[in-house]
Amino acid sequence: MHSLKYAAAVAICAMLPLLCAPTAAADEDVVDAPARTDIVTYEVVSPVVRAANIEYVTDTGRIFVPNVALPWRYTVPVDDALGPPPNGSQVRADWRSSRGPARWVSVRVYVGDELICQNTLDIGNAACYGSTRRIT
Repeated sequence: MHSLKYAAAVAICAMLPLLCAPTAAADEDVVDAPARTDIVTYEVVSPVVRAANIEYVTDTGRIFVPNVALPWRYTVPVDDALGPPPNGSQVRADWRSSRGPARWVSVRVYVGDELICQNTLDIGNAACYGSTRRIT
């Protein structure tokens, strides 16, 4: 009986480091997936309007640039090129101060070489969203 108690004590002592070993917290076991980043090219062009206020989205947020000379083209990273606002690709041009009949401006969004959105208007304000694939 004495040897049985001794064997049980040895077994418990042998397992003690396993039972008392520190364990990782649940959140330490989770590896965050790298953030998805897409590359898009925004474009604002016009045969007659010389400048516009431009607003666009990058992976760091919304950017506003006043009185930009046209044509304008800029390539930036975004969280999700085809996603909805506020993190999806989007570009807006405002030329209301110089709007008029036949004063057309086109705004475009490209993913790689693929044109995913184009909007052409003469009302002084045009926008394109990657989540709304359309060509006008």
